[in-house]
Amino acid sequence: GSGGTHAGISLAFYDSPTKIIGISTRHPKEKQTASIHALAQRTYQFIADDASLTLPEDAVDVHDAYVGAGYSLPTAGMEEAVTMFARLEGILLDPVYTGKTAAGLIDLIRQGHFEPGSNVLFLHTGGAPTLYH
Repeated sequence: GSGGTHAGISLAFYDSPTKIIGISTRHPKEKQTASIHALAQRTYQFIADDASLTLPEDAVDVHDAYVGAGYSLPTAGMEEAVTMFARLEGILLDPVYTGKTAAGLIDLIRQGHFEPGSNVLFLHTGGAPTLYH
């Protein structure tokens, strides 16, 4: 969506070995990355009260292969993810945000993007009202 959560988490972990990956649900990678980086940069400068501080460009990592035809439009991957999380874990995902994000997570796992045995955390940001979208 707007990238606010991604910006905050990327800022919090930018100098950590923990890698933050965002799955875009709206915009292409370049646009989403620039928007999130700018928000994180402004937040960084505000918190530190130092306008000269710069956040590294690689502090924000966005994957955009899961947007599909557009914002809030369903994809086959999203439908699979929503069904899988509900059936296997009893976790409800909305089709607009967490459904597409989970589709990205599932696909990245299938592609071998994560080291075997590594810890991966999926951040569920809510979205229950859009279950009826």
